[in-house]
Amino acid sequence: MSRVSGAAVTGLAIALVAGCAGSSTESADLTEVRIGDSFAATHPIGRSGTAAFMEVLESKGPDAGMDIEYYASGQLGKQRDMPAVLRTGIAQIAAVSPAYVGTQLPMSNVGDLPGFTQDPCVGGDAMLEIMQPGTTLFEAELAPQDVRPLWVAYIPGYEAMSGAFPVDSVKALQGKIMRSTGGAADRVVDQAGAAGVSMPLGDMYEAISRGTVEGTLASPISITPYSLEEVISYSTDGARLGSFTVTYSVSNSVWNEMTPDQQAVLAEASELAQVEVCEELTRSMDESKQAMRDAGVQMVAVTDAQRPEWEALAAPVREAWVDDLESIGLPAQQVLDDFTAALARAESEHGGERS
Repeated sequence: MSRVSGAAVTGLAIALVAGCAGSSTESADLTEVRIGDSFAATHPIGRSGTAAFMEVLESKGPDAGMDIEYYASGQLGKQRDMPAVLRTGIAQIAAVSPAYVGTQLPMSNVGDLPGFTQDPCVGGDAMLEIMQPGTTLFEAELAPQDVRPLWVAYIPGYEAMSGAFPVDSVKALQGKIMRSTGGAADRVVDQAGAAGVSMPLGDMYEAISRGTVEGTLASPISITPYSLEEVISYSTDGARLGSFTVTYSVSNSVWNEMTPDQQAVLAEASELAQVEVCEELTRSMDESKQAMRDAGVQMVAVTDAQRPEWEALAAPVREAWVDDLESIGLPAQQVLDDFTAALARAESEHGGERS
């Protein structure tokens, strides 16, 4: 990029959008829409939702006056940088993960709390619903950060995984150094009596190989894209320790300056991406677990007798999350209630939760 300030880039983007209402097919008037994320094409999100999203944008965007540029695998910044990437105009659309930006989007982490749905479609639809304009979450948190979610990838089924010690009980985690995503996952680690280290999953291979961390909370879906089955020896199966939410979001200020045709293209691309990503994540869960088994990872099933021990982590984590955010004036209880209600509607629409 040329040496232009972030504010100038944002202003340029908005000006370009405004100029597209007339001769949108002329190259000089095309709105520049840069899209940034941190996923490789082999990641389940990259090969499904992102691929579908980009296919629609690249085929229909130019006719609506948009010049589409896609930067994968963190080329425009790390996951924790994505809200700033949107605000400064480095990108107009970015994959924002609330877990990595907890100080900026603490209430958007509601979907990552433990004890909720294990269905990517149910979770994704519920999160998208409570992130729309007019909702408590959007008006209180997302709009002030200039973030407008377009579609949501919801990775459920967080398990406790380790490099060298069996994870056959909650007590096995006590005193261990566990990597987590941040946000709600940090609270689960703390509740289990472990010491949390927040780092992106892509840094985990080296960390667990060297013993810098002893284990992680993660979904099997995210393990194989990073070859972590090579360094993980044990994993719970059915602990249900939380989820990970990714929102593909547009700068709200840019969205408000877009023409109706441009907004319609984004809406069509997002609707397709929402369906594609949840279906791919559903397929990937079983495939990822089997790939871990094939690599020699011992999957320790949570029995009916053990389940209350693991489920006992969820309630205090949710209660502490609400109390902490309410204490600084945020409407966390309302957001949690909205998410719970949205989950019920999504489960009904999808015919009940699919485990």
